[in-house]
Amino acid sequence: STTLLIRDDNNTQLGAENLLEGLELFSGKKNLKNEVVILKSYSITERVIDELDLGITYYQHSLLQTHEMFDNSPFTIDIDSSNNQLTGNKFSIKILDENSFELSIVTEDQFPYNLITEKFNKTTLANLDITETYQFGELIINDFFSFTINKSIFFNLDKLLNNNKTYSFKLSRIDKLAHNLINKITINPINKETSVLKLSIRDKNPKKNINILNKITEIYIRSGLDEKNIMAINTIDFIDEQLNMVQDSLAIIENKLEAFRVKNPNLEIIETQDFGTYFQKQKLDNTLSEQSVNIKYYQSLLAYLKDENNTNSIVSPTSMGISNPELNGLINQLLKLYGEEGELRLTTTKKNPTYKAIVSQITHTKNTIIENLNNLIASASIYEEELKNRITSFNNKINKLPEAQKKYLILKRQYEYNEKTSVYLQQKRYEASLAKAGTES
Repeated sequence: STTLLIRDDNNTQLGAENLLEGLELFSGKKNLKNEVVILKSYSITERVIDELDLGITYYQHSLLQTHEMFDNSPFTIDIDSSNNQLTGNKFSIKILDENSFELSIVTEDQFPYNLITEKFNKTTLANLDITETYQFGELIINDFFSFTINKSIFFNLDKLLNNNKTYSFKLSRIDKLAHNLINKITINPINKETSVLKLSIRDKNPKKNINILNKITEIYIRSGLDEKNIMAINTIDFIDEQLNMVQDSLAIIENKLEAFRVKNPNLEIIETQDFGTYFQKQKLDNTLSEQSVNIKYYQSLLAYLKDENNTNSIVSPTSMGISNPELNGLINQLLKLYGEEGELRLTTTKKNPTYKAIVSQITHTKNTIIENLNNLIASASIYEEELKNRITSFNNKINKLPEAQKKYLILKRQYEYNEKTSVYLQQKRYEASLAKAGTES
């Protein structure tokens, strides 16, 4: 058994919510019953099986008893998942020498299993009685199974030949294995006063089951962090995408500026002159770059909301430097509803009235945010157009400058515009990274 403390989120001293407003997805005291359901959920159990490689079970047989080996088998199986496989059947192995072994399999009227589709192939039946000699590392393949048997670090020929023992392995269906494991695990609060859960397994292989309990808690804690960090990660991904485009442009313009300086060695004179028009224009460019990033964010958020598969891809407006309490409140409300809907999906059916009510609230909130975003895009686009018109007016004044000065200023303006955008995005990325680093499960 192992114990797990489910901490109240309100006790968090340092978290994303304190570093970057709007990043905390859920607050309030954890419901212990919900956490038990999550700990015993199929998705977590499936990840435990995958990460501990429990799909293949290894056995050692002596004259009177059989025991399961975990993490100490003298050989390992490398399954070819693109081929059909026989599940639930015992493959017997007798070690012959350093390089070879005898493999036996007996089966009657059994459908092979497709590991990718997780369905039986009912177009063919396996009727086998095979005893063959193979080499370690050799691909063993037919219509019903395909795998390679390799020696492990525990392979000791003298010991294996002297102990008069045989070995076997069995491939299990992940869904069946997961449900068996879920049924084996008992989870209960240790008492009514605390939020500590006790996870227990009663089984024959202590080492294996200690690893299972440790892995369940590790994946649960990791999932809690991933859940809280969804918004920070989405913000960083969105910013990285914008940064890549801006930095590509920056490199191109930098090369053009350098080439221009080589052709025009007297540029120092131009650089030292105070072009009032140019500097006013530069300020407008900076405002325009921020406005363009905001519009891209609004459009990106709109696309996420309209795509049902992207419910976990929302980027917080606050993390992008957009101060809009109404939008921020709506997004936090939507994320809270998604959280409730996720928990209900684990414990009830889609026909449950409570579940239907949550889905209805999600739809209403999404529609409100979409309407809000459409208005924001419209007003931001008007402001962006106004900025562009003012910049065009300054451009006309710059066009009246001597040719060399004009070309240089245009290149310098383009460079500084992209540089300012890059600095702005890097600052926002740093803030989101800080928030992510401060999150605790």
